[in-house]
Amino acid sequence: MKYPNDYSNTISGGLVMKKTAITIAALLLCSSQALASGYMIPEQGAKAMGMGNAFSAIADDASANWFNPAGLSFQENNASVSATLVYPLNDFEAGGQTYSATKGVHVVPQAYARYGLENSKLSFGLGVNSPFGLSVDWTDSGAPFSQLAAGADSVTFSEIQAVHVNPNVAFQMNDNLSVAAGFSYYNAFKVHLDGQSLKIGGSGDGFGGNIAALYKADAFSVGLSYRSSVKVDISGTAVGGPGMAILGLEGIGANANTSVTFPDLITAAITFSPSRNWLVSVQADRINWEKFNEIVIDYDPSTLNIATGTTSTIPENWKATTAIRLGVEYAYNQNTKVRVGYTNDPTPVNATDFSPRLPGNDRQLVSLGYGKDFSDNLTMDLAYAYVWLADRTAAAPTNAAYHGVYKSVVHLIAGGVTYHF
Repeated sequence: MKYPNDYSNTISGGLVMKKTAITIAALLLCSSQALASGYMIPEQGAKAMGMGNAFSAIADDASANWFNPAGLSFQENNASVSATLVYPLNDFEAGGQTYSATKGVHVVPQAYARYGLENSKLSFGLGVNSPFGLSVDWTDSGAPFSQLAAGADSVTFSEIQAVHVNPNVAFQMNDNLSVAAGFSYYNAFKVHLDGQSLKIGGSGDGFGGNIAALYKADAFSVGLSYRSSVKVDISGTAVGGPGMAILGLEGIGANANTSVTFPDLITAAITFSPSRNWLVSVQADRINWEKFNEIVIDYDPSTLNIATGTTSTIPENWKATTAIRLGVEYAYNQNTKVRVGYTNDPTPVNATDFSPRLPGNDRQLVSLGYGKDFSDNLTMDLAYAYVWLADRTAAAPTNAAYHGVYKSVVHLIAGGVTYHF
């Protein structure tokens, strides 16, 4: 469907906003090209990132709170803080021209802690991280879709800052087996989404849960974990932008409400030691993106309803995907470890519902990591990852302004320290 530039009649105005669901939906889903496959950020710890995030069957520091909480049983008390710097480079090619999104570094922080009483089979953990988010800014790119005056089809700037709080309890059943459970709280506390017709801001939260198990033997370990889907209710405000001026709606605001469901995640991993100094880990993550099938938006009564109506629905129809991860660690000596990793992570986005807001390209990652024990209590981990995304030629989306080739690469640098107490 091509949207008209003439806003002079109400019918056209309704068509202009028929797809406005994208805008509120993207309050949570605006990571866009930054990490591609869906809107999840798997890089949630420096040590794990060095091994391609194939860490669920290792889980030997406090970051186990995210990767596999059952690993808390096989640790001493410790706390870990880290951060991942994400630098995406995003280009769109069409009509013989290249348009580039604004470059910028995004900081993804993580903090984890593990505590257990001596001689107790119970261990407690807490994780605070940001597994969904980042941003994309096409405002000054000159890309055709950033110049549209037609509702949600205009894509300029999107941002989200969100926090995930995840307390866990692990129970060690015997010398080799542990199980764990926890709950998740997501708070998208700062969101912005702009287009030529609407400027969006809002926030929302939701709850979920997780369970996990880890079996550790002398030469191998097996990890399983499940994170439930999480429904996030969002309250936002839509304000008419420059594209609404012809209707006299520029600056006019309206409350809007919707909900978005984060997908459930199933992880299975195995780690083995072919020799004393080597550790190899293989992991599969099944991400049920089918939960993201459509968005329904309800608008409060206001003058803006002339364009938006009272309800909008847009199909997304994403598919479930499986990410395969491989990590290798070599103990150079007792206090120094080096790591490499690889990930293959396909996109859940189909050709018809493709959008520059969440373009979705198949993602591959290679990583290098380094770990150093400065003492019995203090460890430092560093990692670098290069992510390349398969060029995606978009020819099927309804809006011709989206047609073209999307190209992206991402550089990630992570660092963290772990203190044992």
